[in-house]
Amino acid sequence: MSQFFPNYELIQLSSGIKLKVFNCQDTIFQFASVEPNAQLEPHQHKESQLGMIFNGSLVIDLNGNKTLMQPLSHIYVAESNILHGASNLEPKITEGFDLKRITDNSATSILKLLPDEDTITNLPCQSVTGTWFKISIIKIPSGCPIPSHQSEQAEIGFILNGELQITIENEEQYLNQGQIYYAPSQVLHQGNNLSNQEIYLIKILI
Repeated sequence: MSQFFPNYELIQLSSGIKLKVFNCQDTIFQFASVEPNAQLEPHQHKESQLGMIFNGSLVIDLNGNKTLMQPLSHIYVAESNILHGASNLEPKITEGFDLKRITDNSATSILKLLPDEDTITNLPCQSVTGTWFKISIIKIPSGCPIPSHQSEQAEIGFILNGELQITIENEEQYLNQGQIYYAPSQVLHQGNNLSNQEIYLIKILI
């Protein structure tokens, strides 16, 4: 299994929630598919957790405070050992992602993505920055490269549509929906949209 392009483990929860779980060193990343009327009871763990939905809507319960999440506009953050749960009140499946890792500094909150500019591609994006992360949604035009770069933070990325060429060190892969890439701290990586359509890339720095 590649460290940079990890495979997932499929987990089916009895509550009507299906997870594709990726292990990225000290971080767990998972795609979640939540059936209509499914509910994940409030629970807690030592890791801090954040998440976002891609479609539909989802009620997030953070320590008893409930928020209706809208797609691609807000994220939730649950700090370590804070009770958190979710429920899908929509008549269709809601999809999104969650990320968990142990952090020294986190705060339970709902945060909104705002207009920004990606510092690597200089493309406009939507982003949000927390105490231990930054999340950006970037629209990559057809034929547009992502220059070679490295960061003090690790980077996890995935796309919402199409196909994106990603190279990490000397390993190259064409990334499709449902796959992720993982670039550890200080590891060179780059990309290219060789398709004939715009691609939406979600990039997470941790």
